[in-house]
Amino acid sequence: MNTPPKIALIIETSAIYGRRIVNGIGRYQRYHQPWSVFLEQHELGTRPPKWLSSGNWDGILSRPTDPALAKQFRQMGVPVVDLNDLFNNLRLPWVGSDHVAIGKLAAKHLLDRGHRFFAYAGFSDELWAAQRRDGFREEIEARGFSLSVYESPWRGPKVQRWDKDLTNLENWIKEQPQPLALMACNDVRGLHVLDACNRAGIMVPEKVAVVGVDNEEILCELCCPQLSSVEPDSEQIGYRAAELLDHLMTHRSAPIKKIQIPPIHVVSRRSSESLAVEDRVVMMAMRFIRDQALGGCSVADVQQHVRVSRTSLERKFRQHLNRSPQTEIQAVQMRRSKELLIGTDFTLEHIAGLCGFEHPEYMSVMFKRIYGQTPGEYRKAHSKPAGEKSSPHKLKPYNFL
Repeated sequence: MNTPPKIALIIETSAIYGRRIVNGIGRYQRYHQPWSVFLEQHELGTRPPKWLSSGNWDGILSRPTDPALAKQFRQMGVPVVDLNDLFNNLRLPWVGSDHVAIGKLAAKHLLDRGHRFFAYAGFSDELWAAQRRDGFREEIEARGFSLSVYESPWRGPKVQRWDKDLTNLENWIKEQPQPLALMACNDVRGLHVLDACNRAGIMVPEKVAVVGVDNEEILCELCCPQLSSVEPDSEQIGYRAAELLDHLMTHRSAPIKKIQIPPIHVVSRRSSESLAVEDRVVMMAMRFIRDQALGGCSVADVQQHVRVSRTSLERKFRQHLNRSPQTEIQAVQMRRSKELLIGTDFTLEHIAGLCGFEHPEYMSVMFKRIYGQTPGEYRKAHSKPAGEKSSPHKLKPYNFL
């Protein structure tokens, strides 16, 4: 009888990000050779347990990896997959979030609402936060806008007292032009921003629209107003990391150095549901599209609602949003189709109907044109696998980064 491999999971369980990674590892195990797993519940930033160096491990999945721990892993000679978000180039196989893509997705969410003034609230000396900031800035500046940034330490001896940091954040927000579109580096920072706005008497989302990251659902729902948030695909990180570790334990070689997992989508809640457009016709049209697009409305329906000519409607959309009414209708439909593909097991025909398409074939063609994948490919990439019945699961080809 084969003895299950002994695997050490050095992953925090106090936050949703780490718990979802563990879920992804568990998913992988269910469809492959079982492991004997050692996991100790702890918070992010907790030092690795003492039993790590004393165990005879077949493999390790590690989130708190730093240069010293990476060196220790190499000396141990055990297969390791690094999951850290604080250090680059630790010379270990790595799987994690594409934080730049997270920032870009938050920017697109806010740009789609017609904003022209942008800000970012983050934590200094945090690699993941800097990468999210850089992605946000890149997308904002590509559209011809500038970015204002507020950062303060999150951890360590330089951390400010919470009330002083909140006061500084409040004063910085009051200095920004409005209506403002603001990305917070994570949901905790998003809560800080909402608290600062509340203290300053600034209405959210009317004057400041806010998007966080991680989709920590309990925290997002507790915020006032409820916080919109980018949802990373952390379960996929866990699944891919387990898959890579399995390969390393079998072949003792690393075919890839770095796997970046893109985010899933923005979970839109009240904190970002505003339209920063002064033109009354465009505002009315956008509200109508948000309410009616999933019922299959056309540009003619929008035109009839706002009572202007088709030419005038098209011109105003181009002037204020740099896109057409038809593109906006499609964007609402496509966002909903992505949510349903991931969150349900509905058939493609049913999803098409729920998204306002008479024919699922047309939805598939549009989906492929916009996202570069068919709906089926997108669902397979982001949904929980049903198991590998026909052949062993193989690593997808990734480029060395």
